[in-house]
Amino acid sequence: MNAITLALGVCFASLPLASPLPTGKDIFGNAEDNIVEVVAIDVSADGTAHRPKNSDGTPASSEYRRMPAALCHNADFTTTKGQIGSCADSEVEGEYQVSCQEGEIALEPIFVQTWTNNPDGTITGLTGWTLLNEGDCLTAVDLAPLAEIEFQRLTITPSPVTVQPPDGWTLVNLETITYTTPTPQTFAATLLGIPVTIEATPTTYTWDYDDGTTPTQTTDPGAPYPAQSVFHTYTDEGTATITLDTTWQGRFQITGTSTWTPITGTARTTAAAPPLTIYEARSRLVTDPLD
Repeated sequence: MNAITLALGVCFASLPLASPLPTGKDIFGNAEDNIVEVVAIDVSADGTAHRPKNSDGTPASSEYRRMPAALCHNADFTTTKGQIGSCADSEVEGEYQVSCQEGEIALEPIFVQTWTNNPDGTITGLTGWTLLNEGDCLTAVDLAPLAEIEFQRLTITPSPVTVQPPDGWTLVNLETITYTTPTPQTFAATLLGIPVTIEATPTTYTWDYDDGTTPTQTTDPGAPYPAQSVFHTYTDEGTATITLDTTWQGRFQITGTSTWTPITGTARTTAAAPPLTIYEARSRLVTDPLD
């Protein structure tokens, strides 16, 4: 719903405006003193408006919106607050600033407008935007529950799986080395209109070697030969697909600040290496020396 406020240099009596359109926009408004407020509502081909709906799908009768507010004041009266463009000719208008302490994020004031839903699908009694809340101050702690939800929605790239020997085969009773790259990942997100950066960092790794043994869990991502620290020894021939489950811990930072706030809960990704063939090396006596 788009609201347009027009300030005119003439005075009007209270005059309701209504100009339903077959498609495109439905125009409603009020003219009072020197202010004409016009509200345009999208309408479909059948003339019904695309208005906000309640959780049960029924048409709502009110809409809430954060937007800048004005300071309307003169020499005789205490400063009052109203929507931008709503001050009288005799008043001086300035934008109202939400005052917050250091480290807090200011949110614009909340305005509400209401209307009546008629049985035929039309609306009447549309009000102008009325100040409901003079603004809020948020800290990172206030955003933490939303950051937790957003963290679970992220598409985190799974940690890659590297296996040595690298050619798709290994030997029974030989150390088969596995390791990954513990690279943090960052994501841009918006919480309550506030831009934030979310960081996901791998913390634990669970290796399943696909031979019936208990998976190996470690905080060590492993390393390649000759500094290997995570490995497995197969005891039988066959094939196996090694998988890695990575657990990620999150934190977030409000854009433009230097403080990181931990996110409750963890995320999990799974990656798999190409199939591995396991051979058994057998000794064999020969009559002639090998060249």
